[in-house]
Amino acid sequence: MRKNDENSNVRPFRTGDRYFHAEGRWWYTTREGDEGPFVTREGAEAHLRGYIGAQELTEKHQAKMETMRKSPRQGDPTIWDRQLDAL
Repeated sequence: MRKNDENSNVRPFRTGDRYFHAEGRWWYTTREGDEGPFVTREGAEAHLRGYIGAQELTEKHQAKMETMRKSPRQGDPTIWDRQLDAL
């Protein structure tokens, strides 16, 4: 929290631990919202690792698509379009 935000009710996104226990179940927090419930903290941690992996894979695919869009199309354009669709 910034010095001039002392009286603010706004909490910063990452205040340390992104896992929390509520109503007998485990949850984790992302920028998009809370995910859960999970029976154990380990279950929440495993799910978060999968979530982060999926986000990283999506970012790689988006970068590859952008590179393909900027490169000159050579050969059969239907093959190029199928490659983009496969991403």
